[in-house]
Amino acid sequence: MKDEVATMFSTAFTDVELLNVLSTHKRSTSVAESPEDEKFYKDIMFIMQIRNGGGTTQDQRVMLRKKRQQIEELCTAFCSSINENDQYLLFTDDELKGIDDLGMFPLDEGCNKRKVSLKAPSTLPILKFAHNAETRRRVLDAVSRKCQEVNTSRFEQVLQLRHEAANIVGYPNHAAYELAPKMISNEVNANTFLAECLEAYRPKLEREMKQLKDLKKEMSPDEGEGLYAWDMAYYMREYKSRFVGIDEAELRQFFPLKHVKLTILAIYEELLALKFVRETDIPVWHEDVECYSVLDSSTLEVQGHFYLDLFPREGKYSHQCVYPLRPSYVKDNGTRVLPACVNLGNLTPAREGSPSLLLFREVETFFHEFGHVCHCVLTNSKHSLHSWAWSAVPWPGGVEQDFLEVPSMMLENFVWQPEVLKRLSSHINDGSSLPDETIHALNESRTLMTGCTKTKYLAMAIYDISVHSSHMARSVVYHCRDLVIFYCSTVPLTIFTLSGSYNLDGENHDAASLFNAMMKKYTGIEQISDSFAGASWLHLMQGYDAGYYGYIYSECFAADIYSKFESHKSEASDDTIICCELGRKYRDSILARGATKAGLDMLKDFLNRMPSKDSFFDRVKK
Repeated sequence: MKDEVATMFSTAFTDVELLNVLSTHKRSTSVAESPEDEKFYKDIMFIMQIRNGGGTTQDQRVMLRKKRQQIEELCTAFCSSINENDQYLLFTDDELKGIDDLGMFPLDEGCNKRKVSLKAPSTLPILKFAHNAETRRRVLDAVSRKCQEVNTSRFEQVLQLRHEAANIVGYPNHAAYELAPKMISNEVNANTFLAECLEAYRPKLEREMKQLKDLKKEMSPDEGEGLYAWDMAYYMREYKSRFVGIDEAELRQFFPLKHVKLTILAIYEELLALKFVRETDIPVWHEDVECYSVLDSSTLEVQGHFYLDLFPREGKYSHQCVYPLRPSYVKDNGTRVLPACVNLGNLTPAREGSPSLLLFREVETFFHEFGHVCHCVLTNSKHSLHSWAWSAVPWPGGVEQDFLEVPSMMLENFVWQPEVLKRLSSHINDGSSLPDETIHALNESRTLMTGCTKTKYLAMAIYDISVHSSHMARSVVYHCRDLVIFYCSTVPLTIFTLSGSYNLDGENHDAASLFNAMMKKYTGIEQISDSFAGASWLHLMQGYDAGYYGYIYSECFAADIYSKFESHKSEASDDTIICCELGRKYRDSILARGATKAGLDMLKDFLNRMPSKDSFFDRVKK
């Protein structure tokens, strides 16, 4: 069904008659008299027509639709392979020493060993806590090779098809096509920004790598001096525990999901002037799923609806995300359709005799994802094109992708505030909140080891831009209409075909080996030999292609917005970060606007100035 819907929209946006109507509108003298959001809407529609082949020949449009349909089918198969993967490893209890709760791993009746699935709730505790290096190696090896046999070829085919599709509509490569309508605009800006971030984190990376090597040498002198990929999460966690006092196993005792969920909802209600009401009469697709209506706290007017589907299960999407179910728009008769979405989570589930206890990382993730929920359900737009959406869905719409994470990343900052941590925490035994010293240590740990973690992320973002830029292309000449002057003439355009080879520091690589080479170049850590972790990397196959950089780009602007709340706290007499006045302004200026304005304009509306990266880079230095 998803592929069919995507094909339907792709066909609609290559309709020549629609393009002619939109072109006439652009030239009309009455355009200046239209409401601003209407002009913005029609401009976007026109650009989408051009980007979908509206300015090409009939043969090229047919070719473009065919290639995009192939891309959709390959991406769907790629993601399904990951979500439906049921591989598992077997370990003895002795091999899992260091993990406080072995009950999360069921016993295999045949061999009396514990079954460890390759999903994150199972693998992360092992990579962080298992003392046995061979156990960690086996887990990371399996994770790094997950779906590799079936998805590597799909990955490479999608790269080729995306490249060819971009060429048809006049772009030299897929990265140029994807970046053109975003805030960052082009490859040069994206690569310059990523290089700036790499340089900012480099001193931290060098310092942290030495600290981790020294710690490994002290703890495990028989394992050699070098750090392996399966060492990183384990020794980073151990370093935080030793030198900052963060024991993640003990910390999770303070975060039972039931309390965390209710508190997150309460904080969002307070900050954004909302009221959430559980709807038990609305049908759901699984007994774990909950449905809520969202009301304005003053008027009690319903704004939208959301579902919480928080636990992993067989065949379910295996990552964390918010998925729009219904856009916000106004019908021809003036009736407003309310938005709806689902928060798809994969949080640690409860087991018989034991409630769900979250790692702090899961608490932070839940808080972040709920920011997306509120962005979706608070959108008040006339056109569905301006409603909250992202590129994993088969219909067009939503803000620029590199603005998409700004609202939720800004709200995620609240998790780290002492007053919020006090409210979020409730020890499973006595209901006590986190002690002050633990909260202080947790905040100290926030930027600890970010040289390692952020550099790994940046390496992946650079890889994403690189494989979609096709620098090793060979040229073939086709004809298409000149998009710069919007199909007013027909001119030759060079089309590039992927050669399947990428050059890094004088060495040629295919897409799989390039990933490992880039990770080694930027992080200093050798990846699992002959593995391709990209075969189970969902982002590039469900809408973040040439867009993975967007997380840290959004983080820059999120830090700038959050600085307003920090300033309020330092100046206000009530000494609270939860400023209802600023929260309401944030709701009205950014969340409710959806995509009715450009991201940069919404930032200026809230900040009352041009946005700045200073707050972000100041945080990097900590």
